[in-house]
Amino acid sequence: MILKPDSSRILAGTLFTIGAGCLALLPLLGAPSFWYFPCGYALVPLCLVWWRRPSLAAALSVGPLVASAVLVRDSSGAWLATWAAFLLAAVIPVLIELRKGQGWKLPLILSLSFLLASFCTDRLFTNKASIKTFQMDVALDGHAPWGDVGPEWEGGPAPLVLYRRVGTSYCYEAFKSQELRDRLAQEHRNSVTVEYNLFSDFGRERSYNVRSVDGVVLTNGQRVVKDVWQFGGQVLADGAPAPSCW
Repeated sequence: MILKPDSSRILAGTLFTIGAGCLALLPLLGAPSFWYFPCGYALVPLCLVWWRRPSLAAALSVGPLVASAVLVRDSSGAWLATWAAFLLAAVIPVLIELRKGQGWKLPLILSLSFLLASFCTDRLFTNKASIKTFQMDVALDGHAPWGDVGPEWEGGPAPLVLYRRVGTSYCYEAFKSQELRDRLAQEHRNSVTVEYNLFSDFGRERSYNVRSVDGVVLTNGQRVVKDVWQFGGQVLADGAPAPSCW
């Protein structure tokens, strides 16, 4: 059965409206890179164009659909099936409109340029990693200058605590690791070298993790090398505002 133009536009508009609604959930699910966000959210206004000018919307949708196709790589389970089904269904109206439409070359170039600009922005300005190194004091028994650092897990000994003074406050990391505890206990050291990975977007620090403790590598960038239970933070010694740990 051949669909009438109005029926084809309604089906395509409905499909892309549903797809845009699913992409609106992207921040809740998390995306592996920044460039998925502008490309994904570009489909939100484009779903309105699909209801009015499908030929224009088809050309402009190519870039966002390419980004969505790459995102499928990092999905699994129900979301993988949902993304794959949406992309397969979306390709059909795009190809139909590109074949019968005219004047689609410039919108297509703009769409792919938007994709490239988003990708380059991501690589140049987001998820930038740097390494900072500190000498930190050691508390094998969990007893720090501000008091006992209670375990965040049930059972077992008190956590190994590494801390340093920053103004009137303390920045610390606590670990549940017999390997690290035995290593530092054998060396009888009062301080140890700790490396941190700091991640930033557009020059603003976003997150961090512990890269290594006394040469024992725990993470390589965001990839976990040695799975160690840990928690940390900053303790204000006198309640007054204190400089950041970084």
